[in-house]
Amino acid sequence: MPLSDHVREWVSPQASMVEGALRLDAQAIRHRPLTLDASLTLRALAIAAMMIGAFWTARETFARGGIRTVVRAVCWTGLIVSIVAIATRYTTPTLLYGIWPSADGKTQVYGPFVNRDHMGTWLVLAIPLAVGYLAAGIVRRGSTVDAMDAISLWIGGAVCAMLAALVVSTSRSATVGVAVAAIVGAVLATNRHGARSRKWLLAAAVAAVLVFVSIPVSSQLLAKFDQLKDNATGSRRQIWIETLPIIHDFALAGTGLGTYRMTMLVYQRTEREILFNTAHDEYLQLAAEGGMLVGIPLLLAACALIAAIARRLRDDTSSGFWIRAGAVASLAGITTQNIWEIGLRMPANGMLFAIVCAVAVHEPQAASIRPKHTAADSWHSRGRKRTGGRREE
Repeated sequence: MPLSDHVREWVSPQASMVEGALRLDAQAIRHRPLTLDASLTLRALAIAAMMIGAFWTARETFARGGIRTVVRAVCWTGLIVSIVAIATRYTTPTLLYGIWPSADGKTQVYGPFVNRDHMGTWLVLAIPLAVGYLAAGIVRRGSTVDAMDAISLWIGGAVCAMLAALVVSTSRSATVGVAVAAIVGAVLATNRHGARSRKWLLAAAVAAVLVFVSIPVSSQLLAKFDQLKDNATGSRRQIWIETLPIIHDFALAGTGLGTYRMTMLVYQRTEREILFNTAHDEYLQLAAEGGMLVGIPLLLAACALIAAIARRLRDDTSSGFWIRAGAVASLAGITTQNIWEIGLRMPANGMLFAIVCAVAVHEPQAASIRPKHTAADSWHSRGRKRTGGRREE
């Protein structure tokens, strides 16, 4: 929305300075929006609207069932993409899917993402969700032996493949995110079943360690954690320091969603061998691009989401609790990874994030929409119980 110069100078007093450094016609434009680039902000808003629409649609759909179907689709996708990503990593590292070259023909890509950390974001969301599905199957069928059908076996294989893809990516942020997700999942399991769940947690931890140590590249991932004190040009710490002046100068409305890269053309003080095109911290980048105008509504939405999740976890007594707990663990992991990355800005990651949020907060409404039972319906229901039939959530 175009604003007068008086209003714009009051809300974003440094905007004219940045535009004067970037545009030759800055002084000729009399009415401009708060964002420094309307086209970039419209693109960012389109992605945000897509995520919000996916969340509301998924939440309403899951209230009527279908969660397990969606989780299985995520697992199938994770299995296939992980295998392809690992294979192409060592055969055609600069080609997406082994077909399309990266922008400069030299940058190494990973799976469907140019940035391996963005692939890590998808895996952080998908792995705990899949583990929650496996746990729900065990609880629903009463024993591990009964739960080990063909579907559970290939989902277990998908989890192993995704863990392997995570290690091969050598993404430190994604590794920390999955570790946090595992801790949160363990806490939820312990609170639910106490000592009964400890042996399963121990077995899961041992399996994860075995997958990790069986991959030769795991030593490279561990070595990267030893480089955290690296102060070379382009380190995250330097990027964060140079982002703070943007947050200070655009505290009220930010520079506009999607405009961080162009703003850093003015604010970057480090040698320009490497351009800081992202803040490598979702929270700092949102503060720089959105200011209080975006930050306060997002904070309120996050508080509402946390409150809704707490209520659903407390009230859910079905086996579906474990899928919900897996989704909560995914959110905890991605919240942690966002300290070092901005992977949720990738549309594919944003869509999966929206679905995981919907799984975490959905409220089953099957009882309210189910038609009244007839005598025949009751007879069929008793028959299903005798034959061991189960209704899928």
